[in-house]
Amino acid sequence: MMRALRKYGPLWAGVVLLVAASILMLTLANQTRQALTTATWIWDAKQIETQTDEMIDFARQNEINLIYLHIEPTAVAPHTYRSFVRKAGQAGILVEALGGDPNWALTKNRQSIDELISWVKAYNKQAKANERFSGIHVDIEPYLLPDWKESRQEVVREWLKNVTYLVAETKKDTDLTVSADLPFWIDSVSVPGSEEKVSNWMVERLDSITLMAYRNRAEGNNGIVELVKKIVADANSRKKGSVIVGVNIMESAEGAHVSFFADGPTEMKNQLVILQEVLSGNPAFAGSAIHDYESWKQSIEANERRS
Repeated sequence: MMRALRKYGPLWAGVVLLVAASILMLTLANQTRQALTTATWIWDAKQIETQTDEMIDFARQNEINLIYLHIEPTAVAPHTYRSFVRKAGQAGILVEALGGDPNWALTKNRQSIDELISWVKAYNKQAKANERFSGIHVDIEPYLLPDWKESRQEVVREWLKNVTYLVAETKKDTDLTVSADLPFWIDSVSVPGSEEKVSNWMVERLDSITLMAYRNRAEGNNGIVELVKKIVADANSRKKGSVIVGVNIMESAEGAHVSFFADGPTEMKNQLVILQEVLSGNPAFAGSAIHDYESWKQSIEANERRS
């Protein structure tokens, strides 16, 4: 080797440097992929009473490392949540407490937010370290309220007040993260009395946002990348919070373009790989989330029956 290096000099040195650089780039790319979040929502928490092992196996097989688990205090006992969170943790999966309703945007319904925060804090206080929720994740969606059309400015104003309250109360004496689902078009809505966009406002205050960019193609006109790139770029510049991009595999009445239901899980995975490759240079991009566990599982099972 040394004789070859002396004989060919700069040529060999250049080849060695090129190979080393290629290996480094591949290593960094693999580390980036491994660090990215793959999340899903579990809305029917009653399922964890009998299907925890099945759910964790599904998560392992699909490289899920974050679960938004719905909190149903009157239907699911704390010990059931403890068992699920513990087993998820053993598989390297974080679990966030999921709650929300469009009416949570209104200050008159702040008690519902209080109840979720209080329940999670009390639960974590009683649970062992490996049985605790890592954060609170909310799905509020105030644009589903009739008042959104009639008095949007006031609804947005109250929504932001409630998110401020949610973050402040959750962070009191805890290390819980706070995250929220947001529509991809939220950068078109301004904070009342300001030119600031609600998307930027949320990124500044939440640990993470999950953009519901429900389309069935990563690239192209009206594709996922096009829908989220501005918010991701804004988050980059602020150097605060992270952006997870959500996609849908649930059947939707809005049309085939908003879901991978017709395309199937394999095509969804292919498109998510493209999404990650395109957005990988953005520090704020944190990964993807698939809505939801039950629909995803059914889609995989249907695909297996067809093959």
